[in-house]
Amino acid sequence: MGVAAVAICLVLAAACTGSQVTPTGPAPSLPGTPGHFNDGQESFDYPADWPVRSGGYGAQIEYVLAVLGDGTWQDGCNLSSGVACPDTVSVAPGQILVKVFRWWGGPFVPCQGDTRANATFGDLAVRKVVNNAVITWEIRVPGNEFGQNNNIFVEVHASDPAQLARAEVMVASFRWGPGSIGDGAGCSPSPS
Repeated sequence: MGVAAVAICLVLAAACTGSQVTPTGPAPSLPGTPGHFNDGQESFDYPADWPVRSGGYGAQIEYVLAVLGDGTWQDGCNLSSGVACPDTVSVAPGQILVKVFRWWGGPFVPCQGDTRANATFGDLAVRKVVNNAVITWEIRVPGNEFGQNNNIFVEVHASDPAQLARAEVMVASFRWGPGSIGDGAGCSPSPS
């Protein structure tokens, strides 16, 4: 096997095993001010003491707005190899890791009238899904349905009720901005 082929194999293997190059540049930052994310399309408040891990990049099936918290996080390999691999997340007792992303990973699906929320934070109605120690809240684009492209997801890894409560406050602070993706962006008419 040639040197180039070996290098490609090593890069692809590293992409799906969680290895990554350690960044040498400045720490990641988010649009807005510390503790307040605002990119013109959406905004939310987050605890300023949560370290910013990453944000502002597109992958094959999602656009990551922010990764926050003191847990450890390794991006899945969908960004580097085009193959969807799960993120690697580890949180110790008292720690949290929050990933906020816009889902764009699939074909437009027919409108089904799926707008029933199962959780409410102030004026914000969301769909909450619990999968073991991971809680995900889906926030619909205005006019969209749940499960549609362009909706926002807040994925929380936390075992500490106090940290989880802080994540809920963050979700409750979410607001769409004037530059948000248009109404019904992920919903196409149902076939007759």
